[in-house]
Amino acid sequence: MQPAPSENDGVLFDRFGRPVTGVRISLNPSSLCNFNCIFCHSEGIFEEPKDMMTASEIQRITRILIRFGIRVVKITGGEPMLRRDVLDIIQKLGELHLKELSMTTNGTRLVELAADLKARGLNRVNISLHSLREERFNFITKTAKFDYTLKAISRAVEVGLTPVKLNVVVMKGVNEDEVEDFIDYAASLGGGEKAKVQFIELVQEGSADSTFYRTFHVDLTTLEQRFKSRAVEERVRQLHLRHQYLLPNGVWVEVVKPMHNSAFCMANNRIRITYNGQFKPCLLREDNHVDFLTAMRNGADDEDLAELFKKAVWLREPFFKPKEFPCYVRQEAYSTRPLS
Repeated sequence: MQPAPSENDGVLFDRFGRPVTGVRISLNPSSLCNFNCIFCHSEGIFEEPKDMMTASEIQRITRILIRFGIRVVKITGGEPMLRRDVLDIIQKLGELHLKELSMTTNGTRLVELAADLKARGLNRVNISLHSLREERFNFITKTAKFDYTLKAISRAVEVGLTPVKLNVVVMKGVNEDEVEDFIDYAASLGGGEKAKVQFIELVQEGSADSTFYRTFHVDLTTLEQRFKSRAVEERVRQLHLRHQYLLPNGVWVEVVKPMHNSAFCMANNRIRITYNGQFKPCLLREDNHVDFLTAMRNGADDEDLAELFKKAVWLREPFFKPKEFPCYVRQEAYSTRPLS
């Protein structure tokens, strides 16, 4: 039987025994992105844009989450670098002395701002790079920013926003033949703890509707087996139980398989925060958000906001579950036991 949802040294566990130790914060709505990638899942957010959290509000809610053991923060978008106050946001989060503060970006403004971001507390970046061929890159992203993106990647490595992780969404008949090219490119950047590659399975969400998904989806199981057979070292991350493989050329690769993957969901230790101040317990669900920004702006104290976080953790549920999974479910809504 799974343990009851509880607090252990401040860390909250959901009904399924999963600890929440990380948070992914969107800085702006998905519509505020200067790329228009053909597969975009919009971070699972499809409502019309509303008021965005300020830098101070982002810092405040993150400080509250730190009380519950959250020490890993990832900043995302839309495109987070389109926020004019992005340096202020990173500065305020950097003041919280997190274990890791990272950002997922398409590289916008990174050539100009990478050093400042590093100085203010950003540890590393994930950069979207879905093709190393300019025409394909333009087709996938609907932009003409190929050269700038490569410069942004080089600049991130140069200033130490490392390891730079290259995010590659693999699509059938589009870029699946570039796998080895991406690995070679990461090696040219230094490999090891400087540049890694994440090959990401297409998610059936957002722009990737059922027809698109059937047309372009690639099951990455075979790819992962190929990496495993070549690897000189293998690690397993706590997040999603993802396996990382060190290839003979010194490049770490990782395969991200969220679809129909119960192990991925059961080892998910992150919660999401939307740009407009809502806890989002699951990427693939829109019916269980918990609004905290309204309460914050109406004068809620930190304890009130902490209770909303507890409620959001209570609502967390694996989207893909094992076929046979015993789950302990409490009768009360969520834990309100004071932190020890």
